[in-house]
Amino acid sequence: MNKAQRFAIDEVLISFIIKTYNEEKKIVRCIESVLDAANGLSNPYEIIIADSASTDSTVDIAARYPVKIVQFKNPQDRGCGAGVQLGYQHSIGDLVFLLDGDMALQAGFLPAALKTLQNNDKLAGVAGLVSEVAIRNTFDELRVSSGASSVARDEPWLNGGGIYRRKAIDSAGGYAANRNLKGWEEAELGMRLRAAGWGLRRIAVSAVSHDGHSANVWSLLARHWKSKRLMANGVLFKSALSKPWLNKVILLLLHPLAVILGWLSLLALLVVPWRDPAGDLLIALAVIAGSVFIALSLKKKSVRQAFQSVVIWHINAAALLYGIFLPVVSPTTALESLVLHEGPCETNEVHGLNRGR
Repeated sequence: MNKAQRFAIDEVLISFIIKTYNEEKKIVRCIESVLDAANGLSNPYEIIIADSASTDSTVDIAARYPVKIVQFKNPQDRGCGAGVQLGYQHSIGDLVFLLDGDMALQAGFLPAALKTLQNNDKLAGVAGLVSEVAIRNTFDELRVSSGASSVARDEPWLNGGGIYRRKAIDSAGGYAANRNLKGWEEAELGMRLRAAGWGLRRIAVSAVSHDGHSANVWSLLARHWKSKRLMANGVLFKSALSKPWLNKVILLLLHPLAVILGWLSLLALLVVPWRDPAGDLLIALAVIAGSVFIALSLKKKSVRQAFQSVVIWHINAAALLYGIFLPVVSPTTALESLVLHEGPCETNEVHGLNRGR
């Protein structure tokens, strides 16, 4: 790599896309962390707040800063994937950093990430380690115990935000997130990028801290069912049916798919005339289900947690079936939007002087 190539990435415009919905208590921390991190670089940058029609003071607070604020024209378009894509539509950077309004960007990550991208032109994106501010529910516990965002390695997709090359996203369909997905948007992007020949890496540097939902697991499930976020299982599965990453989606959704298969098998046995083979299969199915529950209880060291997991699998199975039948639009169809606040796309020095409170 020659000197011109080595320093070229220092001149690349970075678009920071912050996805928000009712983040009035967290948006200051998020924006100021991005400004602090970006002002330590020589790169020009822009900050785009992609707001999902917040009903609190998120937009008013964000407007005090040198950021561009965009919002859905149609609130019914609201969703995790649509929020990312909304920001991407309005961004112009050759590098795109995706994060949520309940995250804070950590000092030191950006220089390390840029160096990693600079040294490997086959990487589409780089993420770092994600730290959870608080563990408040089962989903937080699972995220931490799985180590999904806390181990440095090559990844199939980047949970917890990351910085991407625009040319990689453009080569993998041209959209940063499938607007139809109210969840799993990071996984779907990763699958597209990997299928297009790109790599993804998580480096051993703290990237973001995450302060998630304060609700318990059942309240979150109820909220996500009402918003149809849980149905992203089915939307993702349907979208992958003709794609080379279908096997990866099946593995990702193994638990709800296994539940569906189990109940379909049981129903099939119940309609078969009662003969010895059918009876034997029914008994075998019951033994398998019981064995799975016992193994899960031993693994979790708690019958209660095992029961909770089985219930969640069933809820996700129902959501998957529901999601398969939801109408979708082409993910390349532009989202209708409003520009609520025009932010500058200037140098770090100007951004630093214009920081608001």
